[in-house]
Amino acid sequence: MKNIRIRNLEEEDLIQIAELAGKCSPMITEKNSVYHLFTKFFKRTSFVVEDHGKGIMGFLLGFISQENINEAYIHLLCVKPGFKKEGLASCLLKNLFEVLKAAGCRRVFLVTNPRNKVAISFYKDLGFTEYETDQTMNINGLKVARDYSGPGDHKVVFFKMV
Repeated sequence: MKNIRIRNLEEEDLIQIAELAGKCSPMITEKNSVYHLFTKFFKRTSFVVEDHGKGIMGFLLGFISQENINEAYIHLLCVKPGFKKEGLASCLLKNLFEVLKAAGCRRVFLVTNPRNKVAISFYKDLGFTEYETDQTMNINGLKVARDYSGPGDHKVVFFKMV
C-alpha cells in the first residue's frame, strides 16, 4: 500500500477505532472509555495507520509500564478485515518499537487467547516468545498463563526484546 501513513492516536480517532475494533474478531473489544484512555493518556505509544481516502485501516494501543520503565505492553492491535496481509500490523509494531527504544524501554509484552492461532503464529513469526511463570501450563503445545485474566480465562503471554 503506497499511501499509508502511521501517526499517533488522537482523541478524534475514538469513534473510528471503537468501530474498527468491533470488526477485528476474535479480538475482545473494549468499552469506549478504555479507548478514550489511550487517545488521551497514551498517545505517544498508540498509533493508527491510515490510507488516503480509506480512513483508519488499523491501530495499536500500547503503553510503557508505570512500575518498570524498561517494560511496555501492547493492549490491542487491530487491522481492518480484508487488509490483514498487507503488512500494516508489522508497520504499527515497528513504529512502536522505535518509540520504545528511544524511551529506553527494552521489553514489550502482550497477551492473546490460546485459541487465536492466527495471532499466535503472527507474533511468533515476529520473534515474540512465550513468557513462563509458576502459573504456566501447557495447552496444545503452548505455554499458557493459568487464570491470567480471571478464573478460567487463560492467556498466552508473549514478550519481545526491543
